[in-house]
Amino acid sequence: MIPVLTAKQMTDADRYTQEELGLSQPVLMERAALSAYSVINELADVKTLRTLIVCGPGNNGGDGIALARIMCERDIRPAVYLAGGKRSEGAASQLDILKKIYPDVEIRDELPSERYDLIIDALFGISLNRPVEGVFEKAVDYINESHRMGAMVIAMDMPSGVDASTGQLLGAAVMADTTVAFASFKAGHLLFPGAMYSGEVVLKDIGIPESVLDARADIHIFHDREISLPARSPYTNKGSYGKVLIIAGSKGMAGAAILCAEAALRSGSGMVMVYTDESNRQIVQTALPEAIVTTYNGEKKQDASARKALDDAFSWCDTVAIGPGLSKSDSAKEILSYTLEHAGVPIVIDADALNIIASDAGILADSSADVIITPHVGEMSRLTGIATEEIAKHLISTARDFSKSYGVITVLKDARTVITSARGDVMININGNNGMATAGSGDVLTGIIASVRGRDIDSFTAASLGCALHGRAGDAAKAALGADHMIAGDIIKYIR
Repeated sequence: MIPVLTAKQMTDADRYTQEELGLSQPVLMERAALSAYSVINELADVKTLRTLIVCGPGNNGGDGIALARIMCERDIRPAVYLAGGKRSEGAASQLDILKKIYPDVEIRDELPSERYDLIIDALFGISLNRPVEGVFEKAVDYINESHRMGAMVIAMDMPSGVDASTGQLLGAAVMADTTVAFASFKAGHLLFPGAMYSGEVVLKDIGIPESVLDARADIHIFHDREISLPARSPYTNKGSYGKVLIIAGSKGMAGAAILCAEAALRSGSGMVMVYTDESNRQIVQTALPEAIVTTYNGEKKQDASARKALDDAFSWCDTVAIGPGLSKSDSAKEILSYTLEHAGVPIVIDADALNIIASDAGILADSSADVIITPHVGEMSRLTGIATEEIAKHLISTARDFSKSYGVITVLKDARTVITSARGDVMININGNNGMATAGSGDVLTGIIASVRGRDIDSFTAASLGCALHGRAGDAAKAALGADHMIAGDIIKYIR
């Protein structure tokens, strides 16, 4: 897995590397500037472009000044705009070196009136924790206006104005084409709207050891190579790959049950049973003959025979998925309560089952089951009473707090899905696209996660891997069909 750091964690890693390992600040600045230049040189013929480096007063500005010197060494003469007042010690030192070696370099203390082809944002990096104001806001506005006029914009470490820990905008923010991330991805690179402002994020090593980063990271993303189902052994049978029980589909909602069940089968489950309203039997069996179908009467109170049918299904399965199309009827509430109390296997909870819990949180609080919940932001708002706007701004902390409060794995779905555990582990799913904003996509995700969990993979890993598989399948569907033409069933076709 790849570590993702907050601003505080990255600052601590930087400090430790300097004070304990002896890698000095000038060396780190030099490495940062060299890595930025390598990216810039790959993206553009820099010698043919009029370049402006916009430098703040802190160490990110020092990185930008060091970059100016490195460009001068290669017979490229950028202009340097120094925003703000007193420089940090590191930035002041870099400026002194630049002036001594290249006294002819153009250094400005006011924003230029003319336009440039390439602008380097070295205003703040990860250090910003307050709204962008004054000369800095004017600098950001200048960069963005230049960008709208066709200039290429490259940010050093973090687009200025984006909170490195949350991805939220601190007033004005630079819209970059590319961001060169030093040492580690930051959460703000990955979470929206920061992800949109960061453009393409290129990760560059600047000498901080991976062990130092790993020791501080509690947020991770997958390597592409890690997004795959477990390898199958030659000597196995259908029971070796998990038996999944899907409790889904009230009257008229067979489609949710079918999507969830087919997703589980396509994700490698050896057997899938659908427990659904009796009106859906023929529809489900016709659409998905590979599934076992068991039914209940959703218009009646669940009696002893209905509970016996559930007990038998619980004894048979390795994991349960409950909620897609289930409704919030009295029978649905009874089935959910009984499942949480008696299933005895991991449970993935989605959709209507979450809405039932929102009206009676005790159902979840009193359960000792191994639970994965998969709410979108609206459902999480109903579960917590927190406004959707606040949840969207604080995805990680909202999900983490819920996981700790209820002892569950939380899959908080948004443009970036966040997965958290009660221990405080966090995964961010960076796969997926806006074409997946379509009815039934969540039902597919629930089926995938249940399938992966049914193969005896721990709940946090199963939820994280399930989200990554779902997103990657969605990306393949978009590539083949286009975002406007995708439906949930297309995601299933591309599960790999």
